[in-house]
Amino acid sequence: MSEKLGYRGYIVSRPVRGVSYPHRVQNLVVRDFAARHNLLYKLSATEYAMPGCYMMLSDVLANLPQLEGIVLFSLFVLPQKTEARWEIYDKILDAGCELHAALEEMVLKDRSDIEDFEETIRAVLTLPHTPMGGYYCKSEYPKINDFFLQATGE
Repeated sequence: MSEKLGYRGYIVSRPVRGVSYPHRVQNLVVRDFAARHNLLYKLSATEYAMPGCYMMLSDVLANLPQLEGIVLFSLFVLPQKTEARWEIYDKILDAGCELHAALEEMVLKDRSDIEDFEETIRAVLTLPHTPMGGYYCKSEYPKINDFFLQATGE
């Protein structure tokens, strides 16, 4: 049996939560995360730009026996379908590896960590549907919407 050595980075060529991060920036985030957490960083695999394509991630998962784990640029580079994410979690944990999400500073080391990953994803997917949508904006004068006027009785 070969010795496990290092953490493979994983970056993408498509937007993450609506933002297109250059590969250089994604790699800086992944490398910095690995350095701060004393992880032996191996060069990142870069996913193709086609929507729903996870060929490079599949390749990284196939190489788990030689790795200690994977450092994702973000938790939100994982597939949108819950079942597909669970398959990935299972493969990683069954191989005795770890999954790190650099941008969110999260780590999956055992099954109890899966709920943290999934709860974060659910929270972000829920935000656009909250009554506070649009309340906080990047200006000197935040938007006052009817929800808060009704709540304060003004």
